[in-house]
Amino acid sequence: MYLKNILITLTFLAIAGLSFAQSSAITLKAEKKTAAPGSKVCVNISVDNFSKMLATQYSLKWDPKVLEYAGVQGFKLPYLTKDNFGTVGIKKGFLTVVWIENNLKGADLANGAVMYQVCFTVKGKAGSSSSIAFSPTPTPYEAVNSKEQLAKVSVVNGSVSVK
Repeated sequence: MYLKNILITLTFLAIAGLSFAQSSAITLKAEKKTAAPGSKVCVNISVDNFSKMLATQYSLKWDPKVLEYAGVQGFKLPYLTKDNFGTVGIKKGFLTVVWIENNLKGADLANGAVMYQVCFTVKGKAGSSSSIAFSPTPTPYEAVNSKEQLAKVSVVNGSVSVK
C-alpha cells in the first residue's frame, strides 16, 4: 500500500511538472496578399516569440481551386530546406512542415521575421480568394524550445485575394 501511494504521488508530480514546463507561445503568421489570375504569388510565413527553438511542426492549407502550389523559398531558419516540407497533399491543398535545429542549441528569430515563403500560381478568377491557414491536421502543432519544453502555438492565418 505504501509503495502504491508513492507511485501515485510520483505520477501526479510528473504530470504536474509537464504543465509547468510548458513555455510561452510562439505565433505563426501568414501574410495577406493580392494577386492577378495566372500570376505567381509568394506568401511570407513569419513568427513571433521564436527564441531558442529546437523544432516546430504544423500544416498549411489553402483552396486548390484558387491556388496551385509552386514551391517554397527564402529559408531563414538554420537547416530549413525544401526537404522539410511534405508535398504529398498539395493537390488537395495542404503542405506539411517539420523543422528541427540540428545543432540542438536553439534558433532565434526576431518578432515578425520571415521563416520562409510558400509560393502559388493563381488559378482562381478575379473576385475569388483563398485563406492560407495553419492547421493541426494532418500534422499536429508542436514547438519545442532548447530546454526541451513544449511551447504553445498560436496562429494568424493569411489569404490570397484574386483581383
